[in-house]
Amino acid sequence: MSHILIFCLYLIFIYYIGFKGYKRVKTAEDLIVASWSMPLSVVTGSLIAALLAAPFFFAAVGSGYTSGGLEGSATMGGLGTCMILGALIWTKPLRRLRGWTLADYYGLRYGSKKLGAYTGGVMAIAFGVFNAAALSVGGTYIIQTLLQIDFIPAALLFVSLTAIYSVIGGLWAVAYTEVVQGALAIAGILGITIFVLFYYPDVTFNPDWWNVNELFQRGGVEFWTLYLVLALGDIPAVDLGQRVAAAKSPRVAQLSMIIAGIVIISISWIPGVLGEAFKAIYPNSSNPEMLMLAFAQGYFPPVLSAIFLTAMAAMGMSTAAACYVATSGIVTKNIYLDFVNRNPDPKKLLFFSRMVILASALLGLVLAISFQKVIDLAYLAWDIIFVTLFWPIVLGPFWKRVSTPAVWTSMSVGLVYYIVTLLTYVPGPNIQSDGFIGLLSELWQAPVFSGVIISGITIVVISLIIPPTQHVLDMHKIERDKTLDHVGSKEELDISNAMNP
Repeated sequence: MSHILIFCLYLIFIYYIGFKGYKRVKTAEDLIVASWSMPLSVVTGSLIAALLAAPFFFAAVGSGYTSGGLEGSATMGGLGTCMILGALIWTKPLRRLRGWTLADYYGLRYGSKKLGAYTGGVMAIAFGVFNAAALSVGGTYIIQTLLQIDFIPAALLFVSLTAIYSVIGGLWAVAYTEVVQGALAIAGILGITIFVLFYYPDVTFNPDWWNVNELFQRGGVEFWTLYLVLALGDIPAVDLGQRVAAAKSPRVAQLSMIIAGIVIISISWIPGVLGEAFKAIYPNSSNPEMLMLAFAQGYFPPVLSAIFLTAMAAMGMSTAAACYVATSGIVTKNIYLDFVNRNPDPKKLLFFSRMVILASALLGLVLAISFQKVIDLAYLAWDIIFVTLFWPIVLGPFWKRVSTPAVWTSMSVGLVYYIVTLLTYVPGPNIQSDGFIGLLSELWQAPVFSGVIISGITIVVISLIIPPTQHVLDMHKIERDKTLDHVGSKEELDISNAMNP
């Protein structure tokens, strides 16, 4: 009974924040980027909550259970690393270009709205469908445990509550609730970890599970697959980009990403420890992604268990909501506004944005019910992003030579190569060696890694053959212009424009 009561209290809280957000949301711009007004504390808290999303943390614990402590730490370590790399690569350029979405970076930087729509479409499918589905699976697990109901009704409840909340308050409500949810989640994660270390010290930090030397041999392929796909492949993460786009200034955007990344890296060892502990506490589990919930229920007092489970549900809901809002931003700005109706009625545009949120939620729900597995869906999303969008956003801020045709070609080649090799095989020798060469061979055989290499070679070669236009070079100057870092919220921008017509 306490579980239901505390969960209901949480729903009252988030819908109160959602209502406050609803009163602030007058336009699609308010819904999607909160009028570029988010302060450092809110953006940082929201980003921490995004990376600590309960479904991904559960999946990391599951990796620790099945593969070992290092493999269990790879997911969170990769997410933290990608946050810091993203801060140093694209946060300030995106804000200097005044992008609404991360897809706007590609469209603005390379002077092509069609390219923005293309990249936006890839992002919307990867994050608004596959990633949202992964988050829905993890959130459904929590609702199942909280309310003791079957998977399908739990999935329907989780997605509907999240979608309605997103439609009401948009990014403003999502970000402000995440600050509280992130704090609760960290407290719960640390509480379980301290409990495990105190009562089960003999089943943690098994040297065989934390053998760093193995990372540089063929046996380390799983760790590097998990880590690199996130540390590098998740750099163009649309949900992170949406939060950063709402920051009140480029400096706030960058600093918030760095702080959040450091926090996540500092606790990235925890899933591996919990995974190996649960291996001893719950041997032969058929679904180790659920064990953190089972542990909280079995070892915590009812009230603490209810608070923890509610916090985990909150994390899943808020991160899924951010995916919905980010997808809505892409479809609204990079497709509808740029190509369908450039001067829409503000109310109709806001209504359209909200309908896209519902569509994203519905597609994610269908996939979640079909797969019922977190990690498979999540890594499929990140693989797609990695092989298509990685090089243009990593090279763009630093190499002015990158041209628009090179970006088009690189993305298309990477996507086609990934799909074809996923369905068939990766060309090239598979060297049977237990050492470092064997590790590199194993990584090459993964379509995502060989695909990234192929797309990287493509963007460099085509850029050298076809130089950028003058407009693209001018955009590069703007993204490198440090004097634009003082530009803050929408109101400040309007004042600046009025003073300097």
